[in-house]
Amino acid sequence: MSPAPSLPSPPIPEEDGYLAHLRLEKRLSPETVAAYQSDLRLFFRQAAGEASPPPAPAVASAGLEAMTLARLRAFLRGVAELGFAPSSISRYLSALKSYSAWLAEEGHLALDPARVLKGPKQQRYKPSSLTHDEMDSLYDTLEAKAAEGSPAALRDLCLIELLYGLGLRISEGIGLKLDHVNLSEAAVLVQGKGSKQRLVPLGGKVSGSLRRYLEIWNGTGRTDTVLLNRFGRSLSRMGAWKIVQRLCRDAGITTPVSPHTFRHTFATHLIMAGADLRSVQEMLGHTDISTTQIYTHLDQDYLREVHKSFHPRNRGGKT
Repeated sequence: MSPAPSLPSPPIPEEDGYLAHLRLEKRLSPETVAAYQSDLRLFFRQAAGEASPPPAPAVASAGLEAMTLARLRAFLRGVAELGFAPSSISRYLSALKSYSAWLAEEGHLALDPARVLKGPKQQRYKPSSLTHDEMDSLYDTLEAKAAEGSPAALRDLCLIELLYGLGLRISEGIGLKLDHVNLSEAAVLVQGKGSKQRLVPLGGKVSGSLRRYLEIWNGTGRTDTVLLNRFGRSLSRMGAWKIVQRLCRDAGITTPVSPHTFRHTFATHLIMAGADLRSVQEMLGHTDISTTQIYTHLDQDYLREVHKSFHPRNRGGKT
C-alpha cells in the first residue's frame, strides 16, 4: 500500500465562506461540516465529469453555473440509481439545500434553485440484514483472498470486521484512528455522533484480522486513520461502498447491501443470540434505547418465521 499522489478534490465555489458559516453560525460539529463538504465536492466532481457515473453532461469549470435545478435533480437521481437508501439521499439533499440557500442569501446566486427540491418518501424504517449463511460465505471469500497477503485484501477484511465485527457506522469505521486501536486491551475507542466516544470490545477473530492488517500497514499511510485507499490516504465513503459491493458480488450475495447493512446485521445477530438490549445499545452508541429496539422487532420476525417453519401446527398450514 505504498503512497502515491492522489487527484486533488475540486474546490467548492465560495467554499471557505460556506464552511465558516456552518461552523460559526450554524455551530455544526466538525464531522457534520466534513460530511457536507464531502457531499458537495462529489456533486461538483460529477458536474465536471470527474466522477462516475456523471448524472449530466459535464460543466467545464463546475463552478456556480452547475447550480441549476435540473442538474441538482440529476445528481440526486444518480445517487438513487447507485442504490443509496432514502436516508442517504436525504443527507445529500440536505447538504445541497443548505449550500444553495446560503449562496442565495449571500448574493452569489440570484435565486435558490434547491428550494423546491423534495426528499424521498421515508417509509417505516426496518433495517435489512444478512443471514448467518451469507456472512459465512462473505468471510470465506475474504479469508481466501487475505491468505494471499495482499494489502488490499487484508484492508477489505478489516473493513468488514469494523462494520460487522464491531457494528460501527461507516463514518466511524473510515474515521478510526490508529492510536484508538488497543490490541493488548482488546478494545477500540470509537468517535461517534455528536463527538461522543465509546469503547467497543474486540473479539478474538476481529483482533486477529486487525493485527494482520496493521502489521503490513506499518506506517506506509499518509494519514493516521486505519483504513487506507490505494494512495495511502483515508478511505472515503464512496470507496467503502464500492468495496462492499464488490465483495458481496464475489461472495455470491444477491441481497442489496450497503456498508450500513453490516451494522444492522451485527445488532440483529446479537439480539437473535440472546444479547440484552442495553449491551447492544452501548456497543452501537445509541443515545436512546428506542433506537435499538428496532432490532427486537426484527428478532420477533425471525421467531415468527421459525415458528411457522418448524412448529407441527404451522407446517403446511395456513399462516
